[in-house]
Amino acid sequence: MKLLLVITFIIVLLALVGGSYFKHRIDNIVDKRNLRDSIDSEVDKFSKNGLHDSLVLGVYKNGVTFFKGYGKSNPDSSTIFQIASVSKLFTSSLLVILCEEGVLEMESTLEELIGDKYVLSPEAKQVTVYQLATHTSGFPKVPRVLMDIVENKVGKDNLLDNPYSHIELDDVINYLANPEGKQKPGKFEYSNYGMGLLGHILEIVTQKSLETLAKEKLFLNLNMMETSIKLTPEMKQRLAQGYTANGEEAQLWTANALGGAGAFNSSASDLMKFVIANIDGRTGLSSVFESMQKASDNGRSIGWMRPGFIERFFGNKTTIWHNGMVGGYASYMALDLQSNSGVVVLSNKAVDLTILGIMLVRQARTQSW
Repeated sequence: MKLLLVITFIIVLLALVGGSYFKHRIDNIVDKRNLRDSIDSEVDKFSKNGLHDSLVLGVYKNGVTFFKGYGKSNPDSSTIFQIASVSKLFTSSLLVILCEEGVLEMESTLEELIGDKYVLSPEAKQVTVYQLATHTSGFPKVPRVLMDIVENKVGKDNLLDNPYSHIELDDVINYLANPEGKQKPGKFEYSNYGMGLLGHILEIVTQKSLETLAKEKLFLNLNMMETSIKLTPEMKQRLAQGYTANGEEAQLWTANALGGAGAFNSSASDLMKFVIANIDGRTGLSSVFESMQKASDNGRSIGWMRPGFIERFFGNKTTIWHNGMVGGYASYMALDLQSNSGVVVLSNKAVDLTILGIMLVRQARTQSW
């Protein structure tokens, strides 16, 4: 027994020492002035299990922007991808813009905004648009009743085959009369339904489509002419074919409803315009982006995800980010305001890019050109 305790103590001690040394190395990185080489190194490590057909990244630091494409299809910064949940940053931006314009307020409730048009349960009535934008409304990721609708239409084996195209706006609104699975508001629970609902609320309040709102109030201001929900013929020509995690061809996801949660398409060059606008503060939307970047009393930001354990472990303590994935595409976007750097990663394969994004942010934060 004593021998076992001694061995256990030694193992724990070695783990602590090794962990401390590893963390010390992470926190004390020497700037080798080789950011471009560091980017290639991270992509190489990430791609050990097979390079994506199309992987494009953009890195911005201190006024310098760098793009690079990887893969047999020779993608570049103009290649179009579905950006999935990174779309939520645009929906959230529109909310803040409309609040600044006085169209609604962050504490506006569903009852105040749509209660005269639709039947709402007592729980749904008190939900605010701020809660929808910060994933603190208590709504589930996707309500079971909506997934049942999809399953009834396409079958259990095809639930990931363009699922949001089978959900209608009436389905989204009808759920509010009896929101089964809803929790008490206040606690963070990531909700595609909540952000998608927010997009519809903005449409109802302004009587304009989400795409029209985004173009008029966000994309035109930032010269983001390659970002949209509906692909133009020219964008279709530059669209990367999507693939599942197993390498099978996947169709583009479309949305009859809940588009605010992930329906936008874009290129790395266009998304980098959004990143730079968030960092350099020289646009007419500076106050909007500053509001979104700040952490509130509950530790959340509007639209953005805040650093978690993994980000903090790798030293990205001042990073805000968002990732996304649909049936054939994945995305990642991050800002580090302390180092004036930002990262965009787009892939045409449904494989999580978060770790790659974190490591690229770490390199951008610690290395120079």
